[in-house]
Amino acid sequence: MNISIEDKKSRDIVLAKGALSLTLSVIFVKIIGFIYKVPLSHILGDEGMGYFNSAYTVFTFFYMLCSGGVPRAVSIMVTEMSVKGDKDNVGRILSVALKIFVSVGIAFTLIFIFFASFFANLIGNSLSAFSLVCIAPSLTFVSASGVLRGYLNGKSKLSSVAIAEMLDAGVKFIVGMSFALFAVRLGHGAPMISAFTVIGVTLSSFVGSLFLFVNVIIDKKHDKTEQKCDSRVSNLEIIKRIFRISIPITLSSAIMGISNIIDLGMIMKRLIDAGASSEDAIAIYGNFTTLAVPMLNLIMALVSPLSTSALPHLTEHNVLGNRNDFSDFCQKVINITALISIPISFAFLLFSKEILMLLFNDRSAEIAAPLLSLLAPSVAFLPMLTVCNTVLEASSHTKAPLVSMSIGAIFKIAVSYVLIGIPKIAIMGAPIGTDISYGISFIISAALMFKYSKVRYTVFLSLWKPFICSFLSVGISKSIYEYLTKGTFSPLIFIIFVIIAIVLYFIPMGIILHKQEFWVSNFVKINKRRKI
Repeated sequence: MNISIEDKKSRDIVLAKGALSLTLSVIFVKIIGFIYKVPLSHILGDEGMGYFNSAYTVFTFFYMLCSGGVPRAVSIMVTEMSVKGDKDNVGRILSVALKIFVSVGIAFTLIFIFFASFFANLIGNSLSAFSLVCIAPSLTFVSASGVLRGYLNGKSKLSSVAIAEMLDAGVKFIVGMSFALFAVRLGHGAPMISAFTVIGVTLSSFVGSLFLFVNVIIDKKHDKTEQKCDSRVSNLEIIKRIFRISIPITLSSAIMGISNIIDLGMIMKRLIDAGASSEDAIAIYGNFTTLAVPMLNLIMALVSPLSTSALPHLTEHNVLGNRNDFSDFCQKVINITALISIPISFAFLLFSKEILMLLFNDRSAEIAAPLLSLLAPSVAFLPMLTVCNTVLEASSHTKAPLVSMSIGAIFKIAVSYVLIGIPKIAIMGAPIGTDISYGISFIISAALMFKYSKVRYTVFLSLWKPFICSFLSVGISKSIYEYLTKGTFSPLIFIIFVIIAIVLYFIPMGIILHKQEFWVSNFVKINKRRKI
């Protein structure tokens, strides 16, 4: 079944709108999160933040277990059934998934409540038990939210998901701050102030899940899909399929997180082996993880919505058996990802010091700048890796990303261990290990994508365009900037040159894309005439 040019354009618009709405929500959430943490740290103090972060760290681990691969699994299954016109089974997937994961969430909530003291002692922070109890109900709500997000993603209702995320962040900020100030006024100590603050997380997750639930009800009420399939999928089949898809995706996401935990002890140990004192090792590691690594995570947060938006469309092409349309859509997603990530990669490579000095104090920025420059390749590798893994997930090969991520994590630990122990390299071995890890994972995932998803090998041929344009635009801007500033940093001049670099990048890219569109449209017209 082939899709018309008009339908393809319509899908491109849906992809763009979905990705844009999720990206804007990420920006909003990041801004609110930054605004939230600054006054909160003043209210709670170092001790209170210790209790708060302890509870949140344990919560994050269980959150991943409750909702790691569930949204993507439900999204894939809902899309598959929607394409077939199987409205009844779409509803049953939603119902079964909600029953399972809400039950799982309730179980984890009860475990959190009854074993709060055990978990608190396990992490060496016994007084954080109050916060763990207060955050426990969130696990039920986020479990439900994972299923509801997956349903809406499968239906390409991404604006509802984006609004829910912004609503979650806003409620957490307002309620968390209000309850923290209320606890201070009551004269409570740091442990109870932290517990009151955590209630904001619980209420925000409830409001977010409630909003998603209402949107799902509205979507089901207005769903005009005709029932075309009479076969009913059993509950057992639905359960098996959900776990078959979600478990590998969850494990793939967890692998790099586990490697980061291993990094925590390994990096500091190897720095000490290389001659650093324990205090210096902690400071160096803190500088790397506070200044350089978050920049990579920020870019990933801005680019990943594109993969989330693309997943249902790729799944639909796969179900319909449109291999050409599947490859074409895959190429569009890769091109857009490259269009964004490659120039940012060059900016991190050449303007790392200026970027960090714009956000942090000069001394810390100077120390972290070489590390951020070394992380620049990962800014290109990681988004491309995410796209390849999304393509594999859409074509029902969810175990393939687990292979590439596992091999990449092994290389990361091994390379970092060797390089950090060399005194002349030291902490610079950490970003190098990260680059090699994501680079190898990307190559393996791309190879598996070509093998299993039957994507054409030509999908990467257009990457030279953003690469050349990025090299020229950022390189020219950097040369002129250095000539004018003579090594001194001026925030205003730097921002002006960032704008210049963007203009220099998008003018030639715009010309290239316009010419490409011209040749494609003419090719289509010629083919139409031949058919007539």
